[in-house]
Amino acid sequence: MRVKIVMELEDVPGQLLRALEPISRFGGNIQSIMHQRERKTPLGRLPVMLIFEIGDRARLNRILAALRSRGIRVTQLGEREGAVRTTVLLVGHIIHTDIRDTIDRLNAVKDVMVSDLSLAMGAPGKESSARMTITAADEKRANLAISKLQRIADRKKLLMITSLGGV
Repeated sequence: MRVKIVMELEDVPGQLLRALEPISRFGGNIQSIMHQRERKTPLGRLPVMLIFEIGDRARLNRILAALRSRGIRVTQLGEREGAVRTTVLLVGHIIHTDIRDTIDRLNAVKDVMVSDLSLAMGAPGKESSARMTITAADEKRANLAISKLQRIADRKKLLMITSLGGV
């Protein structure tokens, strides 16, 4: 199963490693980490979002217990079984056309999330390329996200490449 958790960590060295260790120990495969240093919680902690895969609910419960025992506060927890992932390539002036805007628009689609982004930047003023992985609750949502991304890419004059098989 695929799990998304948001936790609050103290802003001191080693806290992220303390949170990742139980996930690794119980067989979790981390897919994505978003560490939001600029957005502190009301308690002065840093929100960190993790997406990982884990074999079963029992292992997830062990991870959550280990995090609690370490004083790590989990503020959000979500599970997805059977999530659909698709990868696309974007080529063009990705940075200049605001990649964050593109990601935010896709993440605004219900049950859709950009779960990975790899960016290869060209020389200043030159084109860049990005590999983007989109995770959706089902194939219908994945197709909706791909259609939306194609419209965004067209408006921003980016080349979008998807696999021949679609989603």
